[in-house]
Amino acid sequence: MRKLILFTGLIAIAACSAEISPEAQLVRQVTPQMTEQCQFLGPVSGTELLGLTVADDANSALNKLRNETANRGGNAFVLSNTTSSLDGSIAQGDAYSCPN
Repeated sequence: MRKLILFTGLIAIAACSAEISPEAQLVRQVTPQMTEQCQFLGPVSGTELLGLTVADDANSALNKLRNETANRGGNAFVLSNTTSSLDGSIAQGDAYSCPN
């Protein structure tokens, strides 16, 4: 019985998508051409593994990328690469601080 409860708990944790922070809700995806007036903050990435669906993993990886951009003081990112499979998703990009 304990193993069943533990297994159910692990499935519930794995099914959770990364939450987006209030600051990250203001982070937007832009094109490289839109960064002319922006300050480059560095590369950012988000990874989500073994979720329930590929779409959930991809969304969670993007949320993590947005959170990391916001944590660096950015409000925009250029997405440079995304990879999704049944094993998980990875989103990579560059963070920027852009004038509003």
